This record gives sequence, structure tokens and C-alpha cells, in this order.
Amino acid sequence: MISKNIYSEIFFNLIKVSNKVNYNILTGKFQTIIDIKKSYTFLLKQIENDISDDEIIRHNGKDVNLKKELIDEIEKLYSVSVRIFRSNYWGEFSKINKVEYPDLYDMMIDKNGDLIRSFDNFNGCVAMMDFHGYTKFSNEIKYNKTPLKEFGDSLPQKLKKICKLFQTIIYELEGDALILVGPSNPIFIGNAVLCIIELVRQKPFNKNINPKSFHKIEIQNPAIRAFEMNASIVTGGESFINENGSIIGTIVAEASRMLKIINTKKPNKSGLIVSDKVYRNLIKYKDGACNSHISIRNFNFSDSFLVDVKGIRLNFREVFLEDKKSFPETEDFTKKLYDEIKKKTSAKWFNILVYYIRLIMTILPKIKISLNFNGENYNNKKLELFLYRNLDNWLVESSPDTIRIILRVTSELFEINEEIRDKTALFHEFIHENYKYIAEQLDIYFKSNLQIEENNSPALKKLLLSYETEIQKIKDRIFPRRIIETILSDPALKEKLYDIPYIGKK
Repeated sequence: MISKNIYSEIFFNLIKVSNKVNYNILTGKFQTIIDIKKSYTFLLKQIENDISDDEIIRHNGKDVNLKKELIDEIEKLYSVSVRIFRSNYWGEFSKINKVEYPDLYDMMIDKNGDLIRSFDNFNGCVAMMDFHGYTKFSNEIKYNKTPLKEFGDSLPQKLKKICKLFQTIIYELEGDALILVGPSNPIFIGNAVLCIIELVRQKPFNKNINPKSFHKIEIQNPAIRAFEMNASIVTGGESFINENGSIIGTIVAEASRMLKIINTKKPNKSGLIVSDKVYRNLIKYKDGACNSHISIRNFNFSDSFLVDVKGIRLNFREVFLEDKKSFPETEDFTKKLYDEIKKKTSAKWFNILVYYIRLIMTILPKIKISLNFNGENYNNKKLELFLYRNLDNWLVESSPDTIRIILRVTSELFEINEEIRDKTALFHEFIHENYKYIAEQLDIYFKSNLQIEENNSPALKKLLLSYETEIQKIKDRIFPRRIIETILSDPALKEKLYDIPYIGKK
């Protein structure tokens, strides 16, 4: 039987080696789990060579097999060192293990147990989510800290529990931003996103199924207000996980820009869009099981759209979280408009405006709206007639004034009505920026042609000169300051002016 002094000496050496390993981890000298494994493997070999299999020591009144005891201790120390390493260098990916996250483990952990940090084409899915009304919520709290504690403490725990059920980790949760990372099969992260939206808005998608039956969490929460949430899901692209465990690259950039699209479409309602790659993977993994009370496959998807957001071109589809039966006509005109935009001919610019107006006109009969335009109030019927007249004007002649009138009215409608904003958001900036330019070019075209006619006709030249003279008399008679004061005496117009400087669009 070996003496306690020798046992203590061996055990002391284990602690010494373990402390050195942990020190090397914390100082950055160990960059991989292989470095850790080498140190402990050396210890194991020493134990194997120096201590026989039947060596017994008396410990706490019991006979203990020394080799087995020391090997068990080495395994514990190794496990602690690995946890320290992962916590310091893997970030949120340190949660990944083979039991709870088998798909993510197979995808992101190599044969040596190290995190794979570089991906030419990231196979997993990334979801980016955004709470609506977080700033308002923070301002409403004042001295009542209970809702803030619920939002900052209890709610994140519930979100983590839900994501764990879908082999998905919460990579980032800060303020009103939420980023998830899930397996290659999009049904996991897709269903996690849907469960989160249900939880935060405290309303199930299917009123006949209580989400609590699946994840054991009560979604009705009187301690906190309900939120709406938007989300985007992407996959693929070059990605890299840095030494702090932060994922950077194409996949995060795409998720962020796609979130901007759905936020523009639905600033006050919940919405979800997925990249075309995610949609194709949903079809690819159509036989994959996911025992949730709700599935992303139960919802309808839009056609594929190609949109440029801050220099990145994105193919995406919207997931219709709400019943779209009340606006079936819009889908037809949306498709016609998008198909026309994709054409390469100059003639398309005449038709694009036609389909854009028709798209808006299909929405007007199903909403309630009131618009003040040029000092006159317009209800739905009056707006329909107004747009129809201007559409007819556009069909008869390509007038720059008609373009400007249409842009002004549709811009007002875009700002005041959620349904119109939702249906036209993809085209709004495209239409307005392009047709402002087209109107300018039409002005130049008509002016240059008028100049030619004027040079060829002395009578026309005299008439135009007389017109310009009368206009100038009006300008000379009224001081510029008086004109500004007169215009801004209208309270309705005054309210539309910003009273303080701002950065970015309001």
C-alpha cells in the first residue's frame, strides 16, 4: 500500500499542472482544446506508468484504488479547464454539447472538440429579431421596476428555455435585439422564432392550442406589456467566429438587412421573412420531425423577391403570419409589378407606375382612411376616384405634373396607413426616387421641345414672353418673406415641419 505522503505528492502535482493549464488559458497561451488535452494526457501517462492497477490507499476510512482515483480527478480537472477555455473563447457557443444540441455540435465542433471558427458557407441558420415599442416601454416604466426586471431577467430565461427545445442557442440578447443560431434544418429555428413571437405578444397563433402544452411556459404575463416582434432567418455565406466567440461575416449582415425589410413593411405588427436559401432548405428537410405545437410549415409564403438593401442583394420570401384572404387582389398586382420591374426594356417605366397605382387602389376599398390633400379631405371613395383620374391622365399623356401628384398622394398614404405600407414597402423608395428623376427628365424634354417650337414661331415666342412678364410682376409685388409667412400661416402645414435638427429619416 502506497503511503499518504506519496499520494499527497502526486495529487499536489495534479493541482499544479491544472493551475498552469488554467493560467495558460486565461493568458491566451493556449489557443485550442488540443493544447489542454496534451497537458492532461501527459499526466495520465505518468499515472499509467508509475502506479500499478492494484495500488490501494486508505482514504476517509475506506480502501481506494489509487490509479482509478487519480484518473477520475484528472478527468474532473480537465473538464473544468475545458469549461474555462470555452467560456473565455467560445462566447455563447460554449453551451453547445452533443446531448442538448446534437445537430449544432456535429456542425460546429471538430473531431478534437474544438469550435470550428471559419466557414466558407455557414450551414446553420441565423435569426435576428427586434422588439417593437421597447423605447416606449422603457419610458412608461418610470419608478415601477417590476416590468423592467421581468423583461431583463425572467423573459430571457423563458426565451432560452424555448430555444433549447429547438436545439437553438441565443447568441445575443441585448436590449431589444435578439440573435439566434440554429441547425441546418430551418424548421428548428423557424419554430423557435414563432414560439418567441407568441410569448412576447402573449397571443397564440392558433387560438385552439395553448403553447404552454408544449414548452410549459404561461404566455399570459400581467407583469409586462405585450410586444410585437419582427424576425429574419438566413443561412449560408462566409462567416468567422473570432476569439471572443462573436460571429461575423455575410450571414450576420444579411440577417440585419433582411430585418430592415420586414421592419419597414411592419413597423407596428409582427412579421417574419426568410431568405430563399432557407425556404429551399425547408423543402429539402420536409420529412424532418419537430414535435412542436406550431410549425413554420403551417404558414403560407410569398413569392420570391430580389431587393437591394445597403448594397447587398437579397432574395427573400415573407411568411404570412396573419390571414391574407382579405387582400387576395394585391398578390396579383404585386406579381405583375415585380415582373415588370425585372424587364430590361425602357417601356417598362410606363407600366410600372400603372401597376403601382392599381396595387394601391385594390387596398383602398378594404380599409378606412381619411387624407387631407391640397386643403381638401379625401375618404376612400374620393381617393379611389382621384387615383383613377390621375391614372387615366398618365395613360393619355406622360405628364411630369401627374407623376408629382401621384407621388405626393401615395407618399402620404404610405405614411398614414399600415396596410398600404405593408403592401408597397418593397417598391416605395424605388418608385419615388426613380419617378422623381423621370419627372425631371420629362420637364427637360418638354422644355427643349418648346424651345424648338418657340424658335420656329414668332407668335408663340411673344405669348410665352407675355406669360413670363405677368408671373414676374406677381413676384415683384409680394416680398419673399410675406410669401413664406402666408404659406406657413396654415397650422396643418406648420405641424409637418420639424422643429429640431435630426439625423436620418424620422
